[in-house]
Formats: sequence, C-alpha cells, structure tokens
Amino acid sequence: MEHFFPNGQPMDLALIGLGAMGRNLVANLIDKGWRVVGYDIEPRLVDTCRRKYHHDLHQFLPCTDLTQLTATLQSPRIVMMMITAGPDVDQLLDQLLPQLHPDDVVLDGGNSHFGDTIRRQKKMAGQGIHYFGAGISGGIVGARHGPAIMVGGPATNTSLWPILTSLAARYESTPCLIHAGPDGSGHFVKMVHNGIEYADMQILSEAQCLLHSLVGLDYIEQADVFDQWNRGELSSFLTDITGRILRRHDPLTGQPALEVIADEASQKGTGLWTAQEALNLEISVPNLTQAVDARWLSCMRTERNYFFQHWPTHVAIAAGNNRDEMVTALSEILLAARITVFSQGFALLRKASIHFEWNLDLEAISRCWRGGCVLQGVLLERIRCAWAVLPQSQHLLLDPELGRKAADGFHRGRPFLAQALAHGLPIPGLITALSYWDTLRHQPLWTRMIAAQRDYFGAHGFQRIDTKGSDSWNWSC
Repeated sequence: MEHFFPNGQPMDLALIGLGAMGRNLVANLIDKGWRVVGYDIEPRLVDTCRRKYHHDLHQFLPCTDLTQLTATLQSPRIVMMMITAGPDVDQLLDQLLPQLHPDDVVLDGGNSHFGDTIRRQKKMAGQGIHYFGAGISGGIVGARHGPAIMVGGPATNTSLWPILTSLAARYESTPCLIHAGPDGSGHFVKMVHNGIEYADMQILSEAQCLLHSLVGLDYIEQADVFDQWNRGELSSFLTDITGRILRRHDPLTGQPALEVIADEASQKGTGLWTAQEALNLEISVPNLTQAVDARWLSCMRTERNYFFQHWPTHVAIAAGNNRDEMVTALSEILLAARITVFSQGFALLRKASIHFEWNLDLEAISRCWRGGCVLQGVLLERIRCAWAVLPQSQHLLLDPELGRKAADGFHRGRPFLAQALAHGLPIPGLITALSYWDTLRHQPLWTRMIAAQRDYFGAHGFQRIDTKGSDSWNWSC
C-alpha cells in the first residue's frame, strides 16, 4: 500500500466516528499532542472537523475513505472506533480488515455488547490484529476533558496505553484507566457501570419527586437541597447535575425545565443488558433491573392516562415546620439506597469475573470510576477502600462502615418512606433498595413456603435444615 504522510509525517492514530463523542475525543487527543486522522461515513461530520482543524494538518487530517485513512498511519496502526453498537461495527470491521496488517491495533470505544466483543476479538486475532473493547464513560464532557476508560483485550500489547493514559480523566493525578481483563471484560464493566447509573438516576429522581410532592419544596428550594447534599456524602456528578437541572428554565416559555419535559424516559440498551446478564448469571440486582422496568413503565402513556383519570393520587403536602427533618431523613435513606445500588453492581461484577474467568480487580474498577465517568463521586473512594481490605468473595455491604451507613439510613428513613407510601407516591427504586436490605438480614425467608409449593405440585424436592441432601414428600397424604 502506498503511504500518504502529510508533510512527510505519519499520524499517530485514526479515529472513526466523528459524532459528538468522537469529535470531543479528537479535541482531547489533539490537546494532548497526538496527531489524529479522522473518518466518518457521514460527510457532513467530516466537513465539520475539516473546518475546525483546517489550519493545521499536522494535528488532524480528515479522510474521505478507509484506504486513505490507513495509508496515513505507520505500522503498527492504531485505529479507534466510536460508532453505534451493533451491526454497524461488524460492517466497518469487514471493510477495514483488508486495509490492516498483522500487529495493527483496533479499539472499539462504543457501547458494544461484551458478547459481540468476544466474538470480534477472536475473528481479528485470527488475522493477527490486536482487538480491544473499551468502555468509555463520561459523556461528551468526559470525552473532551477526560473520561474513565475500561479496557478489555490482550494484556501483552502496550502501544495503546500512552494514548489512553493521556486521554483519561485524573483523580488526584491517577489516570481513571484500567485494563479490566481479557476479551469482553472492558465492555462488561462499562455495561455494569451503566446499570448502576440507571439505578442511581432512578433513586435520585424519586428523591426529587418526594421533595416536590411530599415535602412541598419549590424547584429552587429543591436545587438548594441537592446543592447541600453535593457538599457531603451524597456528592457526585449525578447529584450535581440534578441540582443544576432544577435551576434551569425553558427559554421559550420561562417555565421550570421539569414543567415542559414529558415524564417518560427511554433507554439505549446497556441497562437492559445488565438486567439480562444478571438473570443469566443468577445474581440478584433488583435495583438495576427495576430501573429499566421503571423506564418502560413510564412509556406506557395510554395505560397511565387511563389510570390517572380513574384513580389519581391526591398528595397532601407536609407541614412546613417539619421540612428540615424530612429532608434529613430523605438524605439518609438516599445514601443507604445508593450504597445498596453499588453493592448490587459489584456483586454482578464479582459473579461475572468468576464465570468468565476474567479475574476482575474490584478495587481497580472502583479507582477507575472515581473520576471522569457518570458515576464519579465521593462514595467511590470509600468503596475503593472497602475492596482494598475485603476479600473479593464477600459482599460490599459487609464492609463495617458501609454496612453501618446503610443500616442507619434505612432505619432512620423508614418512617419517611412509609409516609410517602401512605400518600400513594411511587418510589419503586427506594423501596426496592430497602427490600433488598431487609431480605438479606431476615431469617427465615418466605422461600421455604415456595420450596414446599414446588414440591407439592411438581415433586421438585426441597432442602432440609437437619440433614444433607434433598427430600420430597407425598403431600396428598
């Protein structure tokens, strides 16, 4: 292949996919001194980047086809893909593969399903190509200024690391970057990150709803509460942006933002995949599953309108002199629920690590999530400290400090949740977290009746508490 090096200099890497994430990653890379060649199937996106960097082809070179793109790179080539997950990735790889040589590196930075990444890595390895799947979290702001990056793939190839290290966010000078493990582990870790994110967004949104409908605070007062929470143990990126959203107004009508936004939320797949994989691995993550279910329920507009017409909720705002106590109780239950949500996500990671033989480092994952990503917040450092001393076979809630905070928060917040339920307010995420906690600490459970029922109608057997093995009865006698 004839090489095309602008001004005699090869570019350091190629980035395919110049949408919002890709464009911001290009800007980040250029700021860090890397020379980038870019391509997108949409000519208008290429033109956007061409206009922005027209003055300096040493830093960024837009290309119109894959042949030109690969010709600007010196072997071994490094190609990053930031395109929509699914068939588009396979189609691009089929087009790209003839242009590549053995020892070239391809990194998929989109939200691909980890199973697809495993399949693609095997295919590319057969051609001598080093293939990586990387979860990149932080949205467009993270892409521009430093995301959290979770890489899965061959541990022996090191050419990517200088680029990714410079690209990643920093937490106290430590890059928010990990090599999670082999094949699809990087995308699996990102998938679970997003599953936790769904659940955290759910409980934060329920907290806002309670401040509005039960405590009786207006939007600015609610924003003040979230700002206060963001200075303490609840401090996080999501807590921060929730307060910011509450202060925004619609530029067309002047109404508060939430007054003009439809009360339904969709999802793009990672939350659903998290729930599906948890079921496949037989691990309980009820908040992560419930958060997906809640979004589907919100989109049942016809049914919801019918029920609202026939059985609307009538909420009596609490007395004003009780507000401070209610806000404090809500902050405690929210912290307990957040700890519970993270514990479920890490339980799923631990189970997957064993099942897929990935040897995931839960402390390293916590360290990676402390900055750059959507989940970043003060709780992640405390979780990292917990995994530093907890055997990875244990549950995060067994950490003495985190367990105590969860216990205290659920205990003190329980009457407040009971008040919300008495008024008919939907708080499925917070109640799911409380039920998860109560189920873990209660014995005996109702499941002994389920075991008996299964044996009664299907002779499935049941475990006895006084002998080893299973037993089965003739219940008709």
